[in-house]
Amino acid sequence: MASAERPDGLARSLLELHREMRVILGSVARGAGLTVQQVEMLCLLHNRQPALGELADLLGCDKTNITGMADRLVRRGLVTRRANPEDRRVTRLELTEDGRAYGLKLRDAVASAVDERWRSLPDADRDALIQLVGRA
Repeated sequence: MASAERPDGLARSLLELHREMRVILGSVARGAGLTVQQVEMLCLLHNRQPALGELADLLGCDKTNITGMADRLVRRGLVTRRANPEDRRVTRLELTEDGRAYGLKLRDAVASAVDERWRSLPDADRDALIQLVGRA
């Protein structure tokens, strides 16, 4: 039975894809003097201003980790904290103007690295992968 036909084939393929993306994110993050999770945080903040707890859920980590990451990004001038106007106990993070520009630069670097890594795939396979992942 081919690996794609085995019940674990999808899980194995997705884990391999995840590993590949972590390598790419790690390389981009090191080049920017950031951690992988800080790069992920900046990318997530591009179109949203989540509360710290929401951001922890999105990144799959503990809220205490978010506080430290946010502190470091605030010191670099990339992120600001804002009190939620409906509930001042809730703090939301948002990108500064510099953070937005830097985040876009990081996203471009990740996209370029992905293109470089998977350039050998035929265009039809790349298009199919994009469509399949987009449906998930």
